[in-house]
Amino acid sequence: MAQNITLMGASYSAVPAVTLPKTGGGTASFTDVTDTTAVAADVATGKYFYTAAGVRTQGTNSGGGGTSKNVQVLQSTSRTNSSSLTKVLGDLTVSKTGTYDIYWSGGRSNTSTSYTWGTRLYVDGSGYGTENTSWSNNCQSNHLSNVSLTANQKLSVYARGRTGSYYTFAPMLVIIEA
Repeated sequence: MAQNITLMGASYSAVPAVTLPKTGGGTASFTDVTDTTAVAADVATGKYFYTAAGVRTQGTNSGGGGTSKNVQVLQSTSRTNSSSLTKVLGDLTVSKTGTYDIYWSGGRSNTSTSYTWGTRLYVDGSGYGTENTSWSNNCQSNHLSNVSLTANQKLSVYARGRTGSYYTFAPMLVIIEA
């Protein structure tokens, strides 16, 4: 942004900055910052900026400045051959309340299409996702969008295989703040 100024009786229009000589040598620059929209939460902790009022302010954002998103990933090499749903991935606990996109997946080691298998996500005991009886590939991926979660909610991935025939799972759970 630029300002109209008067300097030593002369008027100047749309001046974005002024550079003046310093008494001891060198120059000092003065820049118009009235169009600044940043607030302390937008700027990285320990970094400084000037508010629109010209006040030097220290940032408070621990995400490195700008808007940070909470991303958590949990991955395992677990496997199951149980015909009932078995927990194959440790709990992932949501660190803060918000809206998230959730992705989870698992793979199987055998291509038989005549048995139900698959992964399910559980959020505090409520199940999401489907189990399948026929597949054209060996990987299952699931996704939920814009899920409201509260801090400390637990997410777990369960899988079903087939007794006596190893269905190997390499489960993964990813949550991304929307």
